Amino acid sequence: MFDQDLLRSMDRTMLADGLLSEEPYRVVEELSELGSRFGGTESERRAVAYLMAKMQEFGLEHVHQEEFTYTGWIRGSASLECTCPVRREFPVIGLPHTGTYEVEGTLHYVGLGTPAEWESQAADIAGKIVIVDAKSPTWIRRGIHRLEKYGRAVAAGATGFIWMRDQGGFLPETGGMPVGAPIPAVGISREHGMALIRLARQGPGGRGRVRMALENKVKELPSWNVVGEIPGSTRPDRVVIIGAHFDGHDIAPGSLDDASGAAVTLEAGRLLAQHRGKLARTVRLICFAVEEIGLIGSRRYVGAHASELDHIDFMLNLDGAGRGGERGVMLQAWPELLPVFKAIGAHMRWPLVVDTVFGMHSDMYPFSYHGVPSADLGYVGEVRTGRNWGHTSADTLDKASPHDLRMDSTLVARLMARVANWENWPARRKTTEEIIQIIRDAGLYDSLKYGGSLADR
Repeated sequence: MFDQDLLRSMDRTMLADGLLSEEPYRVVEELSELGSRFGGTESERRAVAYLMAKMQEFGLEHVHQEEFTYTGWIRGSASLECTCPVRREFPVIGLPHTGTYEVEGTLHYVGLGTPAEWESQAADIAGKIVIVDAKSPTWIRRGIHRLEKYGRAVAAGATGFIWMRDQGGFLPETGGMPVGAPIPAVGISREHGMALIRLARQGPGGRGRVRMALENKVKELPSWNVVGEIPGSTRPDRVVIIGAHFDGHDIAPGSLDDASGAAVTLEAGRLLAQHRGKLARTVRLICFAVEEIGLIGSRRYVGAHASELDHIDFMLNLDGAGRGGERGVMLQAWPELLPVFKAIGAHMRWPLVVDTVFGMHSDMYPFSYHGVPSADLGYVGEVRTGRNWGHTSADTLDKASPHDLRMDSTLVARLMARVANWENWPARRKTTEEIIQIIRDAGLYDSLKYGGSLADR
């Protein structure tokens, strides 16, 4: 297990410091003031310099940035007009990786976009511009991601894709499309989307027509992951990773998604760095870039460090940390780690929820796909089917909570101190074949079939 008295002593220091700390909220505030940190923006470059400086200030060692290139996207213009039965323009936003298009066609409302809906409406979808709800219905246990709905629209022969937010507030919702998106895609608010559907139903045969026009740039861009670490005292060659992305979407400061996760990562690192020499394994902190349009930063990191993956014992992803609500350790697989984390929760005197829930849409996925034991610090409260403020222009600093940031930061620091010191770690790296079988067993293969290839995702 680990030296229980040592960890209790570390707890006292980390709790006393962390629960009074102003640092995590300050980091969210300062990252938000820089701008969205979206890939290719000046605010991204400033954020990289800021994160490096904070890691050094917080006592991390070997702080550096790792550059990579990727296919990026620069927002231009987007418009949507109903052309029949009457002309009316509706405000929309282009979705990332959508290039320059102009299409006109009959509008078809798919509904929630469940697999059964796509299959039963296939004959009606071909050659039409589809509008689909962003909501992932609760009865589809695996969830239906935006990329799957887009992929199914393309496969059915749609000529355009309109992503309608499921929550009110006149907030169009953004989200990445696949690189080389073959049909145009825009986001529309719930109110305007439903108004468009009602208007279209007044057309001949209950069908209206719409015209979509977009002009955006897709080009190769540089970006940078930011890395720092606390070297292990007795097993420095074994590594545990705490990571979160620092980019937001270009329409908002991204204070919750995911300046908060980056802030919790840094604060956990600050608390742990005060105990250097007491951590057996090396604790590595990574702030990933360009997560929002395809997990690109984490995928590039895994690719660049392929020869080192056998030395990584565990990766904890913090996308969504610091936003409130009860948090649990959602293991990607590795059920042999359930008793480990339950024992950790008991020793922490924390009611830690632990389960295996395989996820593919945040930065733990590239690690788990390549067999590295990994997990997400997930929300385990009541079922959520929408993004709340995420991916909208309302993801702003006023939504951030200093209390929630402190609580998650101290939770992560205490949790990962025990992981770093666990004596006989039971999880091994899995083969790609084993991971693919896990994906199939979880009923997620169709999601990848339509949402992107296994290697890409």
